[in-house]
Amino acid sequence: MVAEHTFGDRHAGAPGVVHGGAVATVFDDLFGFLPYLLGTPAVTRQLAVEYLTPVRVGVAYRLEASVMRREDRKFFVAGTLRDLDGRAVASSTAVFLTVEIEHFARHGSGSAPQVTPQGR
Repeated sequence: MVAEHTFGDRHAGAPGVVHGGAVATVFDDLFGFLPYLLGTPAVTRQLAVEYLTPVRVGVAYRLEASVMRREDRKFFVAGTLRDLDGRAVASSTAVFLTVEIEHFARHGSGSAPQVTPQGR
């Protein structure tokens, strides 16, 4: 999966530099789509981010993410945040745990989202 993102002023942790939590949020959000695209709802179990260089506010970045492997209910995913010249500025790994769709109704604020497996 590939996406582009530009962090705005609201993401700044220091003048002109993106807060690390905003970088982690973007990875987590992108990663969350991977199990969904495979037709399986899942939640984040573990997320790790390695910050390689400061991420700049107002600069376009490219995110790449993929499922590395699956073991029972766990999806192991990895991704990279790159500047448009292809230099990695951050990388991340995560573990997602599949859940029943009712999980979102039990722990969320309303009805469960509808998930349709890919290709159906």
